[in-house]
Amino acid sequence: MSMRISFSAFDTFSRCPLKYKFSYIDRIPIAKKPELEFGSLIHGIVENALKREPIIPAIEETLKLYDEGFKNITSFADDRQKDQYYPVGKEIIKTFYKTLTPGLQDTIATEKRFYIQLNDKHTLSGAIDRIDKLPFGAYEVIDYKTNFKPKTQQDIDKDKQLGFYNIAIKELWPDAEDVRLSMYFLKPDLKLTTTRQDDEIDALKEEIIETAEKIENEKDYLPKENNFCDWCDYQHLCPLKKQKVAPEKEEDVEMIFEEYILAQQKMKDLEPKIHNHFDKEKIEKYHHKKGVVSRSQENKKLSVRKN
Repeated sequence: MSMRISFSAFDTFSRCPLKYKFSYIDRIPIAKKPELEFGSLIHGIVENALKREPIIPAIEETLKLYDEGFKNITSFADDRQKDQYYPVGKEIIKTFYKTLTPGLQDTIATEKRFYIQLNDKHTLSGAIDRIDKLPFGAYEVIDYKTNFKPKTQQDIDKDKQLGFYNIAIKELWPDAEDVRLSMYFLKPDLKLTTTRQDDEIDALKEEIIETAEKIENEKDYLPKENNFCDWCDYQHLCPLKKQKVAPEKEEDVEMIFEEYILAQQKMKDLEPKIHNHFDKEKIEKYHHKKGVVSRSQENKKLSVRKN
């Protein structure tokens, strides 16, 4: 069996197989989010300007396009949130226009979709926001980001999505010996650039193929807790998170877990005292009228047998 794998699928499965199942197999729909709708609008506006280079549309035309698109965003929580986003978009567009330098580079593709054969079974897929051919012959990938908080240079240097793009460029343009990989954060007007060595790309290809094989052979799709769990759209379905986001209302259940947590803490407080007594008296068992407390000779673990 063969499969087509994108960076999004690769990243999702690597972080949490259960989220991959919810998203790519079960295709459970998620609620729209303002940051995603806003980002999609800005990407579309950037693409519209770039695909018309070197005849860049007037900024007034682009701002009008922004106004029309902004009205169609439906996920804002309230007018306050809407009013917070609107000027940010106008600022991004004005900053973006200042960076356009027609003629100083050759933009050879925008929103370039790719399907790269990794081996006889698996295909790599994706889309690149912008590809430039620079005057000295290098190719530059530019991935536009609408994140309010940019990544660091250290993040960019190890970013796997940019590695995916490097693989694609090398396949689509075999003459591309020098490939620059850039992320352009539009909100703070910050572009960070990195490169990849051949051995890094070879290692990433192997990792992608291994992940594709794991996805094909996966049967259990177990949840994996990670740093992004609190932002997951499927917390209400996840066995590790659903009780947190939708607490049970039964008071007796709440009390049972409270008592258990307190009992565990009490045991944690008492165990050092028991170990101290065993060491002091040079014993490994304590006989009490209610039971026997023993200490393992091998791992010093305590156990209790009730009378």
